[in-house]
Amino acid sequence: MNKLFKAALFSDDTGFYNEMSAATLAEQEARMNVYRNNVVVSLVDALGDIFPVSRTVVGEEFFHAMARVYVMENQPNSPVISEYGGNFSDFIRQFEPAKGVPFLADLAALEYAMLTLTNSEEFETLEHEAISQAFSSVEDPSGLTLSLPPTTQILESPFALGSLYRAHFSDDQQSLNQIDINKAEYLLLVKSHLYSQLHVLSRDEALFIKGLTQNKNLEEALPESETFDLGEVLAKLIQWKVITAIT
Repeated sequence: MNKLFKAALFSDDTGFYNEMSAATLAEQEARMNVYRNNVVVSLVDALGDIFPVSRTVVGEEFFHAMARVYVMENQPNSPVISEYGGNFSDFIRQFEPAKGVPFLADLAALEYAMLTLTNSEEFETLEHEAISQAFSSVEDPSGLTLSLPPTTQILESPFALGSLYRAHFSDDQQSLNQIDINKAEYLLLVKSHLYSQLHVLSRDEALFIKGLTQNKNLEEALPESETFDLGEVLAKLIQWKVITAIT
């Protein structure tokens, strides 16, 4: 019966109607439409909560219409609602009315990655005192290897998605309006203290941190750049509390 009911919710399938206590087909249809509407509205609202920045970018009306099409084509595979929408960005990429917002699919993918990271395992990070002790205990710190959480991600985007994402969660409307969305950005996605963090990086910072995730020591991870400031980047990593070990 559950399979018949699920099929009826997301299509015009009438196989479940025989299980309903209603006098006429019209009454069965009316009752089924109530169920359909409640389920679809709930899933559309859930997508709006999972992809709030995308929803804001295109507006409530457009997002709800797009999400409704997605819901009708993509039934939930898990009772955990936060896991819904894993392929929403792929759907957006093929959704013709969204073609006018070329960065929308990538933005949705970023939002889902942030949610997935928040729900991932938490790794204990070092406090400032422990980090200082590790550096002061060796003569040449260039041979030290800094470990970051294994869930850490470095992304390269052709759009200013990091700035857009961060501006959405701030109160600075002027900052949001000044974003050049066509400016490429490097992003650091990392979990610390229960929640995912997003930081916009320079190219050199991204290369360096990428090297750390590949278990390179400080000297090996240094980018070939005359302007790279190792001390500044290390200060950021300490401030963000994302260093899990130093060996």
